Amino acid sequence: MKGGFDAWNGLASRAEVDQGIYLFEGNETSEQFLSLAYGLEEGNHKFYESLSLTTEDEEVKKLFSMLAGMENEHKERIWKRYHNLSKMTIDRENFEINIVTGVLEDGKTAHAVLEDYSSTMQQVTDAMELAMSLETDALDLYLRMAHKTEDSEAEKIFFELSEEERFHLKKLAEMFRKKVSV
Repeated sequence: MKGGFDAWNGLASRAEVDQGIYLFEGNETSEQFLSLAYGLEEGNHKFYESLSLTTEDEEVKKLFSMLAGMENEHKERIWKRYHNLSKMTIDRENFEINIVTGVLEDGKTAHAVLEDYSSTMQQVTDAMELAMSLETDALDLYLRMAHKTEDSEAEKIFFELSEEERFHLKKLAEMFRKKVSV
């Protein structure tokens, strides 16, 4: 989604047109897409959890905590579909060990993203701008996964996740507007 959403007052995704494509080789199975999505959700969870622990604004802290919880809910839905679809009998602990966890849509860990941006995040609105950028990237990536998967249930999950990422983006934008106007 080159340029992000115009509706977000000029805020734009940091992603390049093909960003996230490095995650795809072109021959992924639905199980591989689900594994990747699970790892991305874990990264998003860690990102929001870290932000919630570092902000002093109680209202924003509550929003970041809520978003961290929603990312965990996404992981639950992804795990259930993976488990039902997979021909392997694997328990969740081994599933989590065998996937790349903690990576965000831009290929960095939550810790690395926060480290990269810590010097530029002087205000809580800076953290929200970064979060909106990542949510935009996630929305785009899930739409790409939905179009590439061959499993109709996984496709449905990816479309649902993209809508939920849109909801996250909306909540962040509302809070951003509120904090900017203060």
